[in-house]
Amino acid sequence: MPPSLPDNPESNAPDIDRVYAEAKDAISPFVFNHQVAQVFDDMIARSVPGYALCHEVLSLITNRYAQPGSLLFDLGCSSGTSTKVLADFSPTTCKVIGVDNSQPMIDRCQITLRNLIENDRVALSCQDISDTDLSGASIIVLNYTLQFLPLAIRDQLMARIYQSLLPGGIVFIAEKVTNPELDPQQAINDLHLDFKRQQGYSELEIAQKRSALEAVLIPETEFAHHQRLAQCGFEIPQTLTRALNFIAFMGQKPRTNPKLTSHQSGLDSRCC
Repeated sequence: MPPSLPDNPESNAPDIDRVYAEAKDAISPFVFNHQVAQVFDDMIARSVPGYALCHEVLSLITNRYAQPGSLLFDLGCSSGTSTKVLADFSPTTCKVIGVDNSQPMIDRCQITLRNLIENDRVALSCQDISDTDLSGASIIVLNYTLQFLPLAIRDQLMARIYQSLLPGGIVFIAEKVTNPELDPQQAINDLHLDFKRQQGYSELEIAQKRSALEAVLIPETEFAHHQRLAQCGFEIPQTLTRALNFIAFMGQKPRTNPKLTSHQSGLDSRCC
């Protein structure tokens, strides 16, 4: 059964992000609390270049790869933007599951996706994604989610995603990335700051949010992400979008288990 909905739903329109607009005596680590949930859509649209394009590409992925009768997961669903894309562009026989460990984000998601929940197209779960049963999935989405997980559990989670996906299934990931070995990285960081300024954020807001995220959001290199997918068994990972230091990429589980040809088998036996 779909989760219960708030008795008095608020407007779907997000509030304007002013979480870090006033000077704070001490900056606490960033958390997805009620205050953030209320302004999340505005916050991420004004902080992440290419955010809308990421969802346009996800709609194409969903339309092509969602398998009828399968489950589609949005892990770290936040306010439900990706969840809605999965529901809107997949066969009606698919069920979309949004998962987030923040109850305020789930509450917000229940408001924005009310109709889809009532029509049993979407179900929401407030839990750690490491505890989520992902079996029967043809698409699993992690949009700006891995970067908030401890580095130590990312490999294990991706291996479990690979095992859970149906043959031909897709993992779609969007992340902030870094490449500290390249000189242009500083230029990209500076351009990202300029992007935030153009979106109306003050220097105080930028500085305070950066401090709050410093020990919470841990980006990796694009190579590290691709390598992780390849090591799990996904076919050649593809970067689909790039906007400054943010990318979206995908990996596909092979439709069948690779089998050695007789020629390859002969080579292997000779090597042994």
